[in-house]
Amino acid sequence: MKMAPARGLDPPQYVVTWPGRDTPRAAAEVAAQRGARLTLVTDDAETAEGFAVRQDLAPLSRLALLSAYPSDLPQLPQLPDGADLTLTEAAGCPVVEITAFGDIVALGRMAPARGFTVFGGLDIRRADPDHTMESAVLAALAGEAAARDTPMILMPALPKSALWYGRQGWSPTADVLTFMRAADA
Repeated sequence: MKMAPARGLDPPQYVVTWPGRDTPRAAAEVAAQRGARLTLVTDDAETAEGFAVRQDLAPLSRLALLSAYPSDLPQLPQLPDGADLTLTEAAGCPVVEITAFGDIVALGRMAPARGFTVFGGLDIRRADPDHTMESAVLAALAGEAAARDTPMILMPALPKSALWYGRQGWSPTADVLTFMRAADA
């Protein structure tokens, strides 16, 4: 398989596993090109960060990659009073929207792939201190994933949110570390 940057991105962004066969080559290309990004998906963040620093790369962001089986997640959304939920399709991907009094207050997307689905694009547009809207979006997406017989769900999240997601049925699977050229930092 030939290593190539993510399509359509200029400057390029490389997404590879650490450790991985193409990782050193991708790191060298990122270190040589202004604005390029390297994203490492790993279960050994400390060693991956050390590798990146030795390649003259600077940390840009860190996410937790969470996983869950649809059967381990709530699938019946509990909506706040006055809210409605709709499930639509956009570019072949299911989108959940919660509206309240005519305004979109929360949404999320899922991107089905062979053998798994990725949840993302969570956008909570109103204060949600008890996670009611976020929980409803995730439950609706989990229900849709179950209806499509999806065996596994993946979702990137901020590391500080992993504990809350863990109480909802999610498990930490990997770290997603993004780096840029140190000269650009």
